[in-house]
Amino acid sequence: MKCYTTNGLGIDGLLQTQIDAPTPGPGQVLVDVHAVALNFRDLMVAKGLYGGVPDEPFIAGSDMCGVVAAVGEGVSGFAVGDHVINAPFRHWPAGRMRSDWMRTFVGGGGVDGVLAEQIVYPADSLVKKPANLNFQEGATLTIAGLTAWAAVVTHGQVRAGDWVLLHGTGGVSIFAAQIAQMMGARTIMTTSNEEKAAIAREKLGVAHTLDYRDEKWHKRVIELTDGGVNIVVEVAGGETLGRSIKACTYEGRVGVIGILGGLQSTINVVDLLHKQVTVRGIFMESAQELGDFASAVEAGGLRPWIDREFDFDQAPDAYRHIQSQQHMGKIVINVR
Repeated sequence: MKCYTTNGLGIDGLLQTQIDAPTPGPGQVLVDVHAVALNFRDLMVAKGLYGGVPDEPFIAGSDMCGVVAAVGEGVSGFAVGDHVINAPFRHWPAGRMRSDWMRTFVGGGGVDGVLAEQIVYPADSLVKKPANLNFQEGATLTIAGLTAWAAVVTHGQVRAGDWVLLHGTGGVSIFAAQIAQMMGARTIMTTSNEEKAAIAREKLGVAHTLDYRDEKWHKRVIELTDGGVNIVVEVAGGETLGRSIKACTYEGRVGVIGILGGLQSTINVVDLLHKQVTVRGIFMESAQELGDFASAVEAGGLRPWIDREFDFDQAPDAYRHIQSQQHMGKIVINVR
């Protein structure tokens, strides 16, 4: 069986390897992987910037979609031929995250990922693929889609008519725009790329786009929304976080997801107090929430936005493409 392993020393350390095919044990499912979607986190893992350099190489990748090839003893709810996607943790069935579950995050910290021809996965951490999606689209739901769902719906508690602020045009932000609009909310997106801004408005239905290089963009947000946004999907961090809080209306909710703008932020505490803003860190969600998200995708007819697909032998090139930050939406590797 072919797979890609990473040694945490850079993209050049992402190597195609031949290993023995896995066999499902009790409670496990063997999956023929058809597509794997990349996240910025996968690039950080490959560079040793997420969990450090591992003691031994391990299988890369965290998001996959495939077909059940065999089921282990005691498995119910799945049969050979089912199309499935994986939850990002090998064990987080529902409810609040526990510290021991956090160590089961696949594709990082030495935990084998999914960039392989076949994987074995716990049955309670698999979800059936929405019927309206192909394999490539299904693979994008695991981290980017579920993170956006958590920020907008699970914890953001979006309501029809709300305003949702998004930063950039990466996978999480595009998903968040689609989810918010599917739920009847209105969206504003910040980006410095006018071509991407035009696509966001004309093809994704984003109401307004703003250039984040203008340090007063948060004031423009307040003007456009007549008071501020209800939800912020904060993927930048750094100095953007303080402005995102300023852009909120009363009882706004800020879901902090990324650190593309830096680890240190300056926040005016008065903004939090006067507006009663809630700031929450978002670290994906449980398998149960992934199932709820998948059901919503199918019912709402949401189709993920894929920037580009790569063949399995081109996996390192896919990593380089996400590193360039020229993409819009998701990057997918076709395994089959």
